[in-house]
Amino acid sequence: MYQLQNGTHVTTRPLYCSEPRPTSVQSCEGQDCLSIWEASEWSECSSNCGKGTQKRTVTCTNSQGKCDASTRPKAEEACEDYSGCYEWKTGDWSKCSSTCGKGLQSRVVQCMHKVTGRHGSECPTLSKPAAYRQCHMEACNDKINVNTITSPRLAALTYKCTRDQWTVYCRVIREKNLCQDMRWYQRCCQTCRDFYANKMRQLPSPSSS
Repeated sequence: MYQLQNGTHVTTRPLYCSEPRPTSVQSCEGQDCLSIWEASEWSECSSNCGKGTQKRTVTCTNSQGKCDASTRPKAEEACEDYSGCYEWKTGDWSKCSSTCGKGLQSRVVQCMHKVTGRHGSECPTLSKPAAYRQCHMEACNDKINVNTITSPRLAALTYKCTRDQWTVYCRVIREKNLCQDMRWYQRCCQTCRDFYANKMRQLPSPSSS
């Protein structure tokens, strides 16, 4: 068979299928008409920082399970989620800022990647751990026996200039101006040095006289 297309002769031939065309609709009766697959919603990805899997429930509506296996939907598939790669990391609490009464403790709080350890800003603000907290030590002893403290010989036998033992007493020593006594100056340490440094700053400069 010849046809003329765009001024050119084209040879065509009829094509025939050897088998009859399959039907696209078939009849059913009773429960067989309800034989379809039903699938639930997909679950969350099993990983929130990388590749994982998500699942769903797939059931046959036919009470006898007469559903076409070739048309069964997938019950599991691969997924990727990177929404939870960063998390808050905290350091150890510091010592209390006060040796008596109320004080504060601090710690380092950082947003870091779970895998690489890199710092980031993707951590949820609402779940950020506290960086400070109150701490309570023993009650401060505000009632100081000045007569005992102002006795260098007795104090030399009882106290040493180490750690925080002079935190309260050095205030009294400054008020009584005992830093002028070398015995107290040696025991009061930095407190007396700061005391004299402040005194020097308060003196008028030579140019102003």
